[in-house]
Amino acid sequence: MLRTFAAVAMLVSLTGCGGETGPKKHPVTGRVDVNGNPALYVRVQFLHADQSLPGNLKMPVGMTDDSGVFHLSTTGDKDGAVEGDYTVVFEWMSANDLGAFDKFGGKFSNAKTSTFKVKVEAKRNELAPFELTIPEAAIATKSPRGQ
Repeated sequence: MLRTFAAVAMLVSLTGCGGETGPKKHPVTGRVDVNGNPALYVRVQFLHADQSLPGNLKMPVGMTDDSGVFHLSTTGDKDGAVEGDYTVVFEWMSANDLGAFDKFGGKFSNAKTSTFKVKVEAKRNELAPFELTIPEAAIATKSPRGQ
């Protein structure tokens, strides 16, 4: 009985009382414009400079609404991102479903060539709009997989 109580007490002390664990996340909101207009369904992914962070902490993500606005999520809905320097990549999804494709054709999804950099600070982060420019003819209207 005493062993069971000690094990439960140790488990509770390690897990806390249901509160947030790990590094603190800070709200991050921004907007994406494509060729000067707000864009719906742009997947915005932040890639932390410290890729040794565990799990989703190193790669929070958001999806734009019809106003082009996104809120980053890491481990919960719109919970933000941990402090630090990030490279930002984008995919303009054709729809909000599993069969969607990137209308940018990968042009903005390579972290090694991305010129979009952001610093998340220990506060509410409201970012300047991301302005993405692509020739209209280069915007994919059909899946490259022929679906």
